[in-house]
Amino acid sequence: MLLTIDLGNTSIKLALWENGRQECFAVYDSKQDDYKTIIQNFLYRHNLKEELIEDTVVSSVVPKASEILKKDILSLTGKNAIFINPRENYGITIDTPNVDEVGSDLLVMCAYAYHVFHDELLVVSLGTASVISHVTKDGVFKHCIIAPGFGKVAGTLWDNAAKLPEFEIKRTESFLANTTIDAMNVGVYQGFVGLLRYLLVGIRAELGTRPKVVACGGFGKQVVKDVREIEYYEADMVTVGLNYIYSRYIRK
Repeated sequence: MLLTIDLGNTSIKLALWENGRQECFAVYDSKQDDYKTIIQNFLYRHNLKEELIEDTVVSSVVPKASEILKKDILSLTGKNAIFINPRENYGITIDTPNVDEVGSDLLVMCAYAYHVFHDELLVVSLGTASVISHVTKDGVFKHCIIAPGFGKVAGTLWDNAAKLPEFEIKRTESFLANTTIDAMNVGVYQGFVGLLRYLLVGIRAELGTRPKVVACGGFGKQVVKDVREIEYYEADMVTVGLNYIYSRYIRK
C-alpha cells in the first residue's frame, strides 16, 4: 500500500492507497511532533499494520517538522519516505527566480490540475493561506500570489479585539449589517469573496488570457459558489496529487 502525507502548517492529512484507489483518509492536528503515534493511530483505526506500507510519499511545507517526520516514518516502516522535490519533473516545470521557494503542496496540486485539464490554469488553494498559482498552457509554473486565509482573517478579529466574539463564518443575505456578528460576517465572508474575485480578475487582465480557474482546500467549499470565476472545485488536490505523482513519476 502507498501512504501519502500532506503536512501543512495546521494539519496533517494521511491517506492509504491500494492500486490507485484511496482506501482510507484522516486529518489530524499537526501542532505536535509525535508523527509516529499519529500514523500508528491512523493505521490501527483501520485495522492495518505498518508492514503493509510499501512506500510513503510526503508533501511538507514545514521544514523543521519534515526532519522529525522523516525519522518517524523510517522508524515505523523501515523505509525512507519520498519527499516531493520542486527540482524534479512531475509533469510541469517551474520558471521562477527561486525554484526552492515553491511549496511542495502547490507543486503537487498544480501538477495534478494540469494533468486533469492540460490547459492554462489559475489554481486557487484555500487553506491556512489563500494562494493563486498560474500555470501556462505549456505546463510552466510562472506566478504565485499569496493572501491571508479565510479562517485567519476571522481569527484576527476575535483574537485582537476584546469586544468582538468568536463566530461561525457564513454568508449574510445583506451587506447592511446591524448586529456585531452580521457585521463581522459581511466583512469577513463577502470581503474575502471580493478579495479573491478582484485578484482573479486582475490576474486575467494582466495576462491578457482567460486561464481556467480551479480551486481546492477546506475553506473553498464555503466560498466557491460565490466566486463565479471559479470553474471547478475539488476539496483535496494534494492528497490525490501525491498518489498521481507517485504512480506516474516515482514508482517506475
